[in-house]
Amino acid sequence: MPRRTHKKSRNGCVQCKRRHVKCDETQPRCVNCATADAQCNYLASAKPAPSPSGSDPSRLAPSPAFSNTDDPNGTAATVSTPSTVSGDRIGSTWGILDMELLHHWCTQTYKTMTDVPEQQLLWQTTAVTIGFTYPFLLNELLAIAALHMAICRPEHETVWHTRATELQSLALTGFNSMAQQVDESNCVVVLLFSALVGTHLLGDRSRTRALASRSDYLDHLVSCVNLMRSVRGLVLKNHTAFLLQSSVKALMITRNPVPPYEGVPSECRKLTALITESDLGPSSIEAYGAAIDRLFWLFDLAGVPTKPHDTPRFVFAWPVQLTDEYTALLNQRRPEALIILAYYGVILHFYRDAWCIGDSGACMVRAIDAQLGSYWSQWLQWPMKMIASS
Repeated sequence: MPRRTHKKSRNGCVQCKRRHVKCDETQPRCVNCATADAQCNYLASAKPAPSPSGSDPSRLAPSPAFSNTDDPNGTAATVSTPSTVSGDRIGSTWGILDMELLHHWCTQTYKTMTDVPEQQLLWQTTAVTIGFTYPFLLNELLAIAALHMAICRPEHETVWHTRATELQSLALTGFNSMAQQVDESNCVVVLLFSALVGTHLLGDRSRTRALASRSDYLDHLVSCVNLMRSVRGLVLKNHTAFLLQSSVKALMITRNPVPPYEGVPSECRKLTALITESDLGPSSIEAYGAAIDRLFWLFDLAGVPTKPHDTPRFVFAWPVQLTDEYTALLNQRRPEALIILAYYGVILHFYRDAWCIGDSGACMVRAIDAQLGSYWSQWLQWPMKMIASS
């Protein structure tokens, strides 16, 4: 199958310009629009992009997107994996650089996904094996390995970030075609892919560096929450019982705290007064109440703030349980919805030792504080204190 070309527009796509976010300018669809499943349009005619391989020392062999398939001498070897999935041939050829990423995933990155040995083994072996049948999953594994490599080898971070963007673009193309119909034949691979989305979205520093303001950063974080919720909801809604008996059941088994959630900080419990003391309609009260209940559940499950974490295990369990009603209020930037999100930012802050989380939680809380202003400051005192004192 012909390689997907990567062309550049001088100004980026219309949607990214409107949202004031950096566009990677991939055509026909940039990564931001592919991630949000949005239509992507460009105003100007595109020009071919220069190869990013020039920014990296010659020791790094180029990948297929770096034109190694055109090497007349055959020195830039590639490997092809014949997919058994109809329509999933995109990205099924990888180059030497990607083999290095695969090795890095299997020896280093998989251990950063969770601290549970059974789950680590699943990411190291089972997920990779499934990825050879479903190349979009393997592309996403390699993309995350590239982001991790950018941290481990910062002297070459431009190359790793570039390749991560290309691989995720290929992964999303394959995933979007698969996600049209999820059943027992493919729900395992959809679950694995969706479990990786949050890691990639928060771990890609090359995107967040380009955001001009805290408002832009808040928009980015809200879009991350929306995508994590929508993607994982494809499988958890109808296939939980099947997944509990599948090859990835280790990802599904965890402690399930029940009310009154003894591990919730007393300051956090005051959040319920935000809803009971506000002049809200019944549907909003129900939506916020459900979001707070799941937030308390996560505080108890994760042991925050008494226990810090260095892997993202548990932290994405809140977004995937949000209701349509709450996410609609969040998209409207309703103050109560943003305040609840700020308390989730506290949880993220105690996962800051995980390379893919970093300062995301602190940035989230500060962005929400700047967005709401002094009228709502009493509800943000505890989150602001938590990110400042630890």
